[in-house]
Amino acid sequence: MPNETLHANRLGGSTQAPPASYVPRSLDTLNVELAIAQETRDKLVRAVQLVFDGVRQTGVIGSGPVKETVQGVILAAETCSTHSMFRAMSEERPFDPSLGDHSLTVCMLAMIMGQALGYDSTQLKDLATGALLHDTGLLQLPPHLFHTVAPLSVKDRATFCLHPPIGSIMIESQPDFSQAVCRIVAEHHVTPDGRGYPPEISADSTAETSRIVMIADRYDELRIEFCGLQPLSSHAAIQQLLQEAELGHLDSPLVSLFIKQVGIYPVYSIVELNTKERGMITAINPATLQQPIVSLAYDEAGNPYRNPLTVDLSAQNQPFTRSIKRVIPAESWEAIRAA
Repeated sequence: MPNETLHANRLGGSTQAPPASYVPRSLDTLNVELAIAQETRDKLVRAVQLVFDGVRQTGVIGSGPVKETVQGVILAAETCSTHSMFRAMSEERPFDPSLGDHSLTVCMLAMIMGQALGYDSTQLKDLATGALLHDTGLLQLPPHLFHTVAPLSVKDRATFCLHPPIGSIMIESQPDFSQAVCRIVAEHHVTPDGRGYPPEISADSTAETSRIVMIADRYDELRIEFCGLQPLSSHAAIQQLLQEAELGHLDSPLVSLFIKQVGIYPVYSIVELNTKERGMITAINPATLQQPIVSLAYDEAGNPYRNPLTVDLSAQNQPFTRSIKRVIPAESWEAIRAA
């Protein structure tokens, strides 16, 4: 079994931001918030797909529809809770070859980070626009390059790596988009260790917003069947981000920021404790991310509690303390509840 514990000292970094609020919510409240976030997401996906359909058909990025969609994303980020929107955006799903679903998810995850960094309205608008359009260059390439289960040939890989400059050229041709947006599209695959692409862009010169979008992009790639990859759980994807940051593939302080906002065990995660009790994460503890608040629904024998038992894993005084043993897949949880 893979190690389910991430140590707090590995989440250090110079990036400072207030973490997501440490306020437990009732299961009913969480369910309502999630339903609103999911409905909002569905509406935004349709809007993004219309934008991308236009790009495919004309080869031109319509600034009007993009601005309207970005306004919708910003409004959603302001009105929906961070945890409900993160859950709605990061639910496991099959890869969408239109790229609309993926681009929207990257956009919203980038917004979570931008808000945490205290970006002003102009910065958030540029970040959201760049994140939404980060893969527009792929829309001009053969679909098999990013919707295949087989490894790309050397030639196809070289073609795939052209999508950032292709996208940035498309954006530069539109006077309504800022230089900040163009940089995000051009730089979102330039890794801190200098092993990304395009090689002519120095890793030391990339914008913070580009590195934010890189993290959001990588997280969602790990969650969906991108290029035939086996999708990871949200918890496993977060672990992978941390490992890649330690290897220099991602900006470590920004990965730390991201994890502090969404948690090592994100809200809505279903977990089993070392006691064999099972329940849902209802709040994260910014001081000890590996010890969130859990609403336990089933006891150690698998019997449902009459009323959910709320436990703060960071505030236990008894000699034997509860801890998270593993994350339970959503489909397994539904089977347990139906039994």
